[in-house]
This record gives sequence, C-alpha cells and structure tokens, in this order.
Amino acid sequence: GEIPPGPYLAIVGTRRCSNYGRQITLEISSTLARSGVCVVSGMAKGIDSFAHQGCLQEKGKTIAVLGTGLDEESIYPKENLSLSRQIIASKGCLLSEYKPGTKGLPQNFPKRNRIISGLALGVLVVEAKRKSGSLITARHAFLQKRKVFAVPGSIFSSNSQGTNHLIKQGALLVERGRDILRYLN
Repeated sequence: GEIPPGPYLAIVGTRRCSNYGRQITLEISSTLARSGVCVVSGMAKGIDSFAHQGCLQEKGKTIAVLGTGLDEESIYPKENLSLSRQIIASKGCLLSEYKPGTKGLPQNFPKRNRIISGLALGVLVVEAKRKSGSLITARHAFLQKRKVFAVPGSIFSSNSQGTNHLIKQGALLVERGRDILRYLN
C-alpha cells in the first residue's frame, strides 16, 4: 500500500472485546478519520479490527502493523484478509518487519507493538485485561514519550482492569474521539 500522511494515532485493545469496546472503538476511530487522523493498529481480532474498520467507514486512512509477513498466505488472522485488502484499496498500508512467508508466531506480536506506538503521537487502549499485549504497546508508548490514552470501564469487568490501571498510572482518560483531538490540539 501507500504510507498515508499523518498525524497518526494508535488504537489497540483486547481480541475478545465487549459490545462496549466495539462501540467506543468504532466511534473514536470514525471521529479521528473524519478529522484527518490516520489510525494505526495491529489488525488483530477485536479492538484492532474495529479500529481499522471505523476508520475505513469514514474513508479515512489506516496503517496495519503486522506480526507476520505481508504475503496473503502469512497474514493472521485469516479472517482479516479481506480487511487487509480494504486497507490497501483505501490508500492505507500494511507494514511488517518480517519477510514474506513468516507465520504468526506468538513472539512476533509483542515485538511489533513497539512499531505501533513508535509511529503514533499517542496510543489509545480501549479494553485490556491486566496482562495484555495492549499494555505492552502502552509501555512502549510511555518509554517513547508518546501520549497514552485509555477508555475507562467497569471495575467488575476483566477487560477493564488494564485500562483502569493505565489511568491510575497517568494515562489520559478518554470517553469520546473529541477528547483525543483536544489533547493533541
């Protein structure tokens, strides 16, 4: 694909998201796309996929950073092959540090998270368990001096333990896409 112009904001979260997570991700990514922000994510199931989809629904640009090779045989998860084609067709791009033919090995995904955060002005974590790959992305963002945003959730939901913890650590609380736009000026 083509590397779209910035600014970039990363959106990440759990693969097993709730309806709440899906809804807020679609709303925020759509708002960002309408404002000319390019959404960066990892094209995983769940929050990542919804971040790309919300952006594409608004004819926005999006970048998917993969933990696999860029060839169609390697793309993971397979159900996102159509999404990967939509991203390229919309003048977005797929990025990977792995050569073609590299399958989705578990150790590849945490490593690619540093690229997701490194590309963006900030990282939004929508839903994350207490031990989550999304928190690895947030940790990279903190180290890279990027803004970290988190959507709060119910204290009774395991999908909110990671995001609520990030807010306690200084992540900026986000309820709507306009909150991020305001923070980024």
